[in-house]
Amino acid sequence: MVRLTGNTRGYRPMVGALLILALGLAAAPAWAQQTWSGTQSTEDDWGGDDWGDDPWASEQTGWQWYGFVGGAAAARLHNDPAVDEDYPLAETRLQIEGERVLGDYTATIKGDVWLDGVEDGGRGDLREANLQGRLTDAIDIEAGRQILTWGTGDLVFLNDLFPKDYVSFFSGRNDEYLKAPSDAIKLSFYGDANLDVVYTPRGEANRFITGERLSYFSPRRGAVTAAPPAIDPDERDDWLDDSELALRLYQTVDGVEYAGYAFHGYDKQPSAVDPATGTPYFPRLSVLGASLRRPAAGGIANAETAYYFADDSGGDDPNRPNEQWRFLFGYEHEPLADLTLGWQYYLEWTQDHDALIDATPADQRRYAPDEYRHLLTNRVTWQLLRQDLTISLFSFFSPSDADYFFRPQAEYRFSDRLTGTVGGNVFGGEDPWTFHTQLQDNSNAYARIRYNF
Repeated sequence: MVRLTGNTRGYRPMVGALLILALGLAAAPAWAQQTWSGTQSTEDDWGGDDWGDDPWASEQTGWQWYGFVGGAAAARLHNDPAVDEDYPLAETRLQIEGERVLGDYTATIKGDVWLDGVEDGGRGDLREANLQGRLTDAIDIEAGRQILTWGTGDLVFLNDLFPKDYVSFFSGRNDEYLKAPSDAIKLSFYGDANLDVVYTPRGEANRFITGERLSYFSPRRGAVTAAPPAIDPDERDDWLDDSELALRLYQTVDGVEYAGYAFHGYDKQPSAVDPATGTPYFPRLSVLGASLRRPAAGGIANAETAYYFADDSGGDDPNRPNEQWRFLFGYEHEPLADLTLGWQYYLEWTQDHDALIDATPADQRRYAPDEYRHLLTNRVTWQLLRQDLTISLFSFFSPSDADYFFRPQAEYRFSDRLTGTVGGNVFGGEDPWTFHTQLQDNSNAYARIRYNF
């Protein structure tokens, strides 16, 4: 992500948010009456663009361009003494996506530019720039900047070790921005069993909370804190030396989807600390896992597991994460037309926990992870008014941490191209050092409007 322009002090969050929404709603009738050439878009599970079939696609030459323009604003629900900003999100955004067929290959490019009212400036992000096609009848390739995802979890990731953007997710941006891009080469082999191989020449970290837009709990300070100073870890940014490799072997047998996973690279979070300097860094990480998904009782059931081989195999270094088993069980079904329900149970089982506690200083032990961390999730999605209105609620609750995270949302489709969304991110719990409770002062309500073209 890059900064495009200098400081724009006149563009303040509240003014920007009101202008975005007012201009969008005022122009909505005119937008809705226009007709456009090209292919229309709908949002997929990640909030991205899923372009419909175009009967003229085989005759098109040159680049085909799509995109959207929109605005978003989010206001905090609580005063956050650590952050001198009432709005975690206030922006006007333009996304452009292009495709061009080049023989047996397709070139894709997708990028965003936006005016950011929180950080007072212009920003840009190249989300995709790749070439994909068929090397042989049994091998596909996709090379370049791309969005990668696999695994069976719904907003819970075990074997998906590709980068995420949690700042966008917690600030109120569209769900598509939870997935951050990777510069990678992906090879897909097809046969009796299918194999995906993803090689990333330089490790890609999450876009994690640094304290610049959202506050977080610091064990070293013993309190919720924010920038300055921002979290500034040692980067894993050497090409080839800091490379990562991910594998997925999968096949469907009698309606059951089986998959096995392997990953060797680095933790996506700066979860380790150099005790001499206090500088966080991204420790090495290897993961082996498996999953299955199948029809069950009128719905879809899934199970997934992963073992995290951490940099500290003995478990007696509190400055590095211990190894973990992770388990996920889920079920989704549609009890009524246009009503979808989903549940998940997730478990993190920290290995060598006794050694970790013994090695942790007494005044820091309450911040150490529990041996077993349990998490329950529930998704409710209800479509109304001929599916023009979608109401949803995603809930996270951890009985072991005694904390929660609620994501209510309502989206209305004014036309095939214009949508408006309101929702929220609500955090809470007992102890300020647990994952969701530390974000309590970041709770916010947001509004977005988007016009696809």
